[in-house]
Amino acid sequence: MIKKQIEDKSEDKSLTVSEIAEKSNLTRNKVWSYIRKNGIKPKSKKGKTYQFDSQIVSELIQKQSKKQVKTDNNKNISVSDDVLKIFQKQLETKDKQIERLQNTVDYFQKENLALRLESSKQKKLIAEKNDKLNAVSENDLKTEKKHWWQSFF
Repeated sequence: MIKKQIEDKSEDKSLTVSEIAEKSNLTRNKVWSYIRKNGIKPKSKKGKTYQFDSQIVSELIQKQSKKQVKTDNNKNISVSDDVLKIFQKQLETKDKQIERLQNTVDYFQKENLALRLESSKQKKLIAEKNDKLNAVSENDLKTEKKHWWQSFF
């Protein structure tokens, strides 16, 4: 319907500021600001009503769409910054968890080494004890056993 209105008005190609504002979905003040900023001259003047070329509508719509894209990009960037902050906090948490786990692994490696050394020492002690028992047994075998009655003579 808007296209029809634009096409209908584009035949005479002159619109008032209010019509331009309505078609471009802007306020009259914004339309006037755009006209003054770009030095656009009115096509005609009837009393206090200025009429401008209808091409202004398409220019304003185009300008608004560019602003919308910039706004959307800025929103994406700000969302991205927020997401980055969240990820940064999560990374810090994970770093702390990794550090604690590494400390735990280091502790158990040291304990494992200590237990291996202790086990090795105990094996050596058992081996030495067995060697002493074997040595004592051999000494017992070397000495002849006397019967009880032989000890009197």
